Amino acid sequence: MAQRTFYFDAPLWKTPARSRSGVLLVALLTITLGWVALYVWLGWLLWTQGVASWRALHTVLLFASIVLGVVAVLGWRGRLAGKSGRWWRKRPLTLEQLHALSPGGFEAYVAERLFAQRGYRVHNTRDTKDGGIDVLVMDQYGQSAVVQCKRYRGTVGAAVVRDLYGTMIHTGATFAYLVTTGAISDDARRWASGKPIELIDGPQLVELTKSDGTL
Repeated sequence: MAQRTFYFDAPLWKTPARSRSGVLLVALLTITLGWVALYVWLGWLLWTQGVASWRALHTVLLFASIVLGVVAVLGWRGRLAGKSGRWWRKRPLTLEQLHALSPGGFEAYVAERLFAQRGYRVHNTRDTKDGGIDVLVMDQYGQSAVVQCKRYRGTVGAAVVRDLYGTMIHTGATFAYLVTTGAISDDARRWASGKPIELIDGPQLVELTKSDGTL
């Protein structure tokens, strides 16, 4: 993995994402506290004045507490689901665990653990007609690379690498990555030799995702 085309300063791109996450968390906490405050206020009014004294203020408080409650519940549910669905963000997976991922999950894992955590700008294309591109990455200088992810138990041959090279040329990308859980044939490695293509097999992927160092 000596050939390098991409250079970047990871903190430059990690900070904005963390900032957005922090802002969203503060907003969610504010909504939750607002909902609790409205709920307590309404309860206090009913307790002190009784249901017979129901007025427009009570209706407004009830409606507002319902709306904020729904927003708070959905917000926390989405946040917790996101964390549980991406539990591998905290630690790398073994080869068997990688095989257990869905194709989309494997693409997301590669995008996050192999590229985003190293500072690349990442776009996962798994939900679109990607034309052989699973992940698009870009460095801070605007150089782009195409990434193809193969969750295989077998061996990736030269034909797959040739197709990836054609996709790289067609999209005008500077570099291409083939990332697989399987093995890569000698023919594929010979064909990629001297070209701006990086081939990463299963054992290499496991080792690379154990750190945020240079690819």
